Amino acid sequence: MRFPVYLSAGAALLMLLACGGGSSSSVPPATALVYTDPTDPAQWRLVKDPTSTPTHLVLDLMAPAGASGMGVTLILNVDGSRATWGDAMGAGLLKAGGYQGVVARCSSLQGSALRILLSQVNPMPPLVYGSAPVLTVALDLGAGASQGNAALAASQGGHLPAPLTQPAAVTIQTGTLTAQ
Repeated sequence: MRFPVYLSAGAALLMLLACGGGSSSSVPPATALVYTDPTDPAQWRLVKDPTSTPTHLVLDLMAPAGASGMGVTLILNVDGSRATWGDAMGAGLLKAGGYQGVVARCSSLQGSALRILLSQVNPMPPLVYGSAPVLTVALDLGAGASQGNAALAASQGGHLPAPLTQPAAVTIQTGTLTAQ
């Protein structure tokens, strides 16, 4: 008895796959978070801190040149399947920059969104930010994270320009985050 050619070819393919002759396109899990800084120093931006390691990315919020103020409020979002908010240099989720006197510090996690309020308290004058970070946050490579782009965005930003004022809206630039 003769089988039609298409049945013979199909049977041969099934035997090849069953015996392990097929190829697998399995991608190994990521081993590092790679971040490319935004480049415009005239904007609020998150830049990579030199203390970062491949699995622990430390990010500094930098103010535009010449900016001063009492503090910031922001919401940062990350792709929770590739990165999680980590411990920033042993100081909890955020580390304040060169603020003076009493500092109001509040942060909370809601899923993969980090909400932050950071402000020095009256009667201190506004701080000239200079080249020091306004605040520092950290991301850790997610356990078993797959390789690929990891969305990182500041969905809301505000700057407290002077004592007893409402936050002025600001756009915070983020760089490109990739799990590799």
